[in-house]
Amino acid sequence: MIKISRYILVLTAVLVASIALPAFYWTVFEKVPRSPQIYYSCITEDFVIADGTRRTDPSGKEFTSDEYERVLPFLYFRQLMADGEMPDSINGIRMEAPSISRASSFYRYIPRKLNAPVPTLYPMLESQSGKVNLAMPDDYFRIEKRMEFIVAKTNRINEEKSELFTNALIEEDFVFPAKIIAGLPTTRKSVDEGYFVTDSEGSLFHIKMIKGEPYVVRIEMEEKLDIVYIEAVDLRSREFYCYVFTRNNGIFVVMDEVYDLQRLPVDGFNPDIHVFRINADLFNKCITVLGENWYQAIAVDDMYNVVGTHSEEWEGLYERAEGKAFASIFPFEVRLKDDNSAFIRFFFRPSPGLRWVIVNLVALFIAIVLIRRRGWPIGANIPDLLIVGITGIYGLAATQFFPNKFSVKKQPNNK
Repeated sequence: MIKISRYILVLTAVLVASIALPAFYWTVFEKVPRSPQIYYSCITEDFVIADGTRRTDPSGKEFTSDEYERVLPFLYFRQLMADGEMPDSINGIRMEAPSISRASSFYRYIPRKLNAPVPTLYPMLESQSGKVNLAMPDDYFRIEKRMEFIVAKTNRINEEKSELFTNALIEEDFVFPAKIIAGLPTTRKSVDEGYFVTDSEGSLFHIKMIKGEPYVVRIEMEEKLDIVYIEAVDLRSREFYCYVFTRNNGIFVVMDEVYDLQRLPVDGFNPDIHVFRINADLFNKCITVLGENWYQAIAVDDMYNVVGTHSEEWEGLYERAEGKAFASIFPFEVRLKDDNSAFIRFFFRPSPGLRWVIVNLVALFIAIVLIRRRGWPIGANIPDLLIVGITGIYGLAATQFFPNKFSVKKQPNNK
């Protein structure tokens, strides 16, 4: 029992060391990762890259601050108007602040959104209340074996309303329960469009409430989509309802009113690890997909036709000197937080390659020397040596902090 408790302490120390030592290392040596902002200029008809304090085009030509503002007139139109430098028209279109503002939008998806807790109850706002301001309802719904509305004050189910919405879903061949429920559960939006929901078979539906009655639309898909995440948006342009992210089929938007699924020209997007950004203006949308050490930018016109592409790649974390040194010293690391998850738990990250084997062997040799110097039998310390051989400096530190004193042979009592 004493030995078991000691190994529990040793393994706990290994875990703590695998969290603390890499965290200290990255704090000292890691550089801020690149995350350039990419735009598409309707003036130069080319991309503009803002990376730190540098602002360049794909050829490397640098822009001054004033030049940067002039080539991105929709992003800086207020400043250009204040300076009297905003063009009266661009591409034959008269420039007016309301139309510029209405067409401008920005959206960013990060993997943390996919790997995050989700609510279990949602408010269903009235979409056509006749009031200027939206108001929160008195009940909240869930979609499990059926669609249920629970009154907040009494915690009782509103059976009449629940049956009304459940029947509306059944009429559209909804298969319970729901997998994804996505909407904007707030009154801070221009209009309420309800929720976009996938059923247990992955079919997509639009659900909202109009004058107390259910409004349900089954959104037809030409192909079966493995939908993993949906995010509703409140665009001033009313161009589309939401973004739909799939596992292998790409990214789509659900067009307003007609419910067409418009595929964005993005290939190879992995929602678990990649970042997606889109900047929209009066003429174009600039889509950017970012990986750890690369990005791909695609510019499309208002009909989603590709008008330009640009990509760049740089050294990855473990290709740089500090990353190579880390992979040589530590066989793995454990983190309590991960950039791609909103949960706090243990995230195990093995070091790439096998450079760490040399350091593990050195740690194993040191452990053997220390055991022999103390006169302890090697056979009684095999578990310690296995721990050191597998975990390297973590195991060496743990076994020395909690030494195996139980392996010492008792000396005979000569009296």
